[in-house]
Amino acid sequence: MSHPVDHKVEPIMRLTMSENLQGGKFKDFMAELVPVICKSLSAFRTSFWLYRSELDEFESIQCFDSETNKASNGQALEAASFPLLFKRLKEDLFFHIDSNNDAVEMEEFVVDHLLKNRFSSWASIQVWNDSRLFGIIAVEWKTKKDFTNQDQLILVTATSLISQCYDALLRLKEDFLHRNEVSSLKGEEKEKEKLAKKLSDHAFYTSHSIRHPLSTILALIDLIKLNWESRDAYEELLQQLKIETMNLDDAIRVMTAKIELD
Repeated sequence: MSHPVDHKVEPIMRLTMSENLQGGKFKDFMAELVPVICKSLSAFRTSFWLYRSELDEFESIQCFDSETNKASNGQALEAASFPLLFKRLKEDLFFHIDSNNDAVEMEEFVVDHLLKNRFSSWASIQVWNDSRLFGIIAVEWKTKKDFTNQDQLILVTATSLISQCYDALLRLKEDFLHRNEVSSLKGEEKEKEKLAKKLSDHAFYTSHSIRHPLSTILALIDLIKLNWESRDAYEELLQQLKIETMNLDDAIRVMTAKIELD
């Protein structure tokens, strides 16, 4: 069973069926995802910045420009460049900067980046994987942007998809190593490994198919906290939370059926 989603969110939700996502082709999937985010949010430019903890910097590995309709690699953002921005990127789930009236502490970034590049609004959302900061999605507009709950939900969904794709990539690497190990075994040991593989496959389905609605539910809870004072936003987010809970229930039912068939 599928449940209705807002027309702005629908394009990004369709990417849950992407072969690149399912196959763990991370770079190819990012080339699919980043333009969809940009177009869904009517943005000028969207990029994904990978957080490299060993260097303590964000590296833009995929950037899409709506005017040229082309993707490119971006430059690294080091802590020394804009220390206050860098700090917020690492600490805040989501934040939005408007070049006309943002807080004084972000003035350096507004002047040196937004105004210099003739942007009016800028936003980011964190991407987490395995309980650590994995990167951020950054979005830029040449006009002032008033965020809606659906805009934030698009970004929340994108973070979940990125995390899922990376999980699938790691899974492929694990499978490759596992096949090499099994090929060297014989008899009873080989049968035990086949059983372990089947159990592993079920665990992977659980992680891969259930992670999306679960991740979205957790992110929606964060968005509810951010919009706590707005009754309209609160009600809208609760409705979306109910939909995602139903989607999670559907995924669990499918998983149970697969186990019974095996």
